[in-house]
Amino acid sequence: MKARAEFNYSALAVFYEEQQNDSPSTAYEKAVILFKGDKYARALKKILPYSEIDISDKALKIKINLLIARILLEEQNKVIDFEDIIKKNDFIFPHKYLNRAKVLLASIKRTEFGSHNETDLLTAETFFTLSRSFKFLKQIDSAEYYYNKIIDIDNITDAINNFKGKAYSNLGSIYIRKDSLDKGEFYTNKAIELHTSLRNNLDLSIQYSNLGSIYMERNEYKNAKDFYNKGLSFLKKDSSLKAKRNKELLYDNLAWALYNLEDFTAYDYLYKSYEIRDNLKEEALTQELAQIKAENDVEKIQRAERDKRETLERKTWIIGGIGVAVSLLLLFLANLFKLRQRSLSLQLSQNELQQQRKLERLKSQTQVKILNATIDGKETERKEIAEILHDNVSALLSSASLHLQASQKQYDGSAPMELEKTRQIIAEASQKIRDLSHNLISSVLLKFGLEYAVKDLAKKFSNSSIKIYTVVDNLHRYSEAYELKIFNIIQELLNNVLKHSNASNAYIMMEEEDGKLNIIVKDDGDGFETKNKLETQKGIGLNHIKARIHIMKGYFVIESEIGKGTKATMNIPIVEKTKMVIA
Repeated sequence: MKARAEFNYSALAVFYEEQQNDSPSTAYEKAVILFKGDKYARALKKILPYSEIDISDKALKIKINLLIARILLEEQNKVIDFEDIIKKNDFIFPHKYLNRAKVLLASIKRTEFGSHNETDLLTAETFFTLSRSFKFLKQIDSAEYYYNKIIDIDNITDAINNFKGKAYSNLGSIYIRKDSLDKGEFYTNKAIELHTSLRNNLDLSIQYSNLGSIYMERNEYKNAKDFYNKGLSFLKKDSSLKAKRNKELLYDNLAWALYNLEDFTAYDYLYKSYEIRDNLKEEALTQELAQIKAENDVEKIQRAERDKRETLERKTWIIGGIGVAVSLLLLFLANLFKLRQRSLSLQLSQNELQQQRKLERLKSQTQVKILNATIDGKETERKEIAEILHDNVSALLSSASLHLQASQKQYDGSAPMELEKTRQIIAEASQKIRDLSHNLISSVLLKFGLEYAVKDLAKKFSNSSIKIYTVVDNLHRYSEAYELKIFNIIQELLNNVLKHSNASNAYIMMEEEDGKLNIIVKDDGDGFETKNKLETQKGIGLNHIKARIHIMKGYFVIESEIGKGTKATMNIPIVEKTKMVIA
């Protein structure tokens, strides 16, 4: 699939990087172009020095500080790209620049701009960027405060209303996460009113998706389905990248709503979600390749001049390098004899140590392989038993029940009482076998995958004493054996929570990132002394879970304190399912 044609900010960004000694306004404009071209480190390098100089234009200085804050917020996960700039410019988190913008904003009067609208728009942008920063820091109360400040701005131009709509939208999301569903619904509906007047179809699709999620939490699946369909209706003519991401999320949620309604068209929407997700990955790769090509094309224009300069520099370095090499060679020969004598004395002890380490490594690997084979054998055996019970024994009992019903009809209502009792016993046995089959291996896991199996597990385990919440993001179908192992690990951790923690709330968080599955299972229960608990754990236990994840080349850690609950964190490489090849 071809990527959508867009203005090539990346190529222009490479050219602007070479320009120096600009005025503040020109530097700001070029930094904006670099920022839009996703060249965040270069944009920061261009604009950061101007935040420290005296600029008479207060509006421009506010915009410069806001732009720096936006760059830092966009690149928090790639802050290593800014390493050189940080060393030279006393890097501080975006709040430094946001606070400067806020102080400057408070010091100016509306009349200085010649327009109230421009002042209010700059105010809204400052408060919105502050809210994003506090939200990133998990300081939700501060984020709420500035979202409400945006709503209180006494201005109803379209540009201001756009910020107000985003503020209502974010407040709605915050209250949904807090389980304050009524407040979440109120703010979401306010956002819908503003985005409807502005005809922001993309934002409307997001809000109707949020409404659907609210009704899913209330178990009102019919209303949830209607809102998800409403959200999809706003994206019919939109083929942008953000629209495709929203479609993928809406199809995924719609499939879950339909599954709860026992409407098995859920499969169709689930496959649509996976198809869009795969297409988005292909488009991202295509755009990356196009960006690399654009940068290379621009570099060809500058390459001839650089080659001349580099040739001269290379000759100088070669002459200097030869001199240094000769000096180093003499020093090396002088020390070689001493080092050789020392190495001979160390070699014997090192050989003994290596042999000892090899023996210990072989012993450890053997234990891990035995454990792996044991657990794999149990999982295979459970699956085979479940399939035999479901496909064979259950089918035989159903057949026997049908024969008994046929026999009863031949008696014309005068059948012996024992026939009816026999039929009831067979029905009860069939139900118990079906339940046993489902306990051995989750049918939801095999049909819908890990995401829905975990949600179904949380729903089954939740009761009046404990509520289990799930937060799942960016998952798709993986290898069946991989999904079964992950599901069993999560199930074992939940069993520990139910048996030992005395918790009121438990949480399961799962997210795919960079080819790995991040999983967190935590509770607010009694907690325990981690070291003692790991040493005395019986059965499969935490030690066995840790060993199993180690076999999968993953990371596992338990954090717990008495009275402060328990948190299990896992990071496990993904094993993709084998794709079907059709001749």
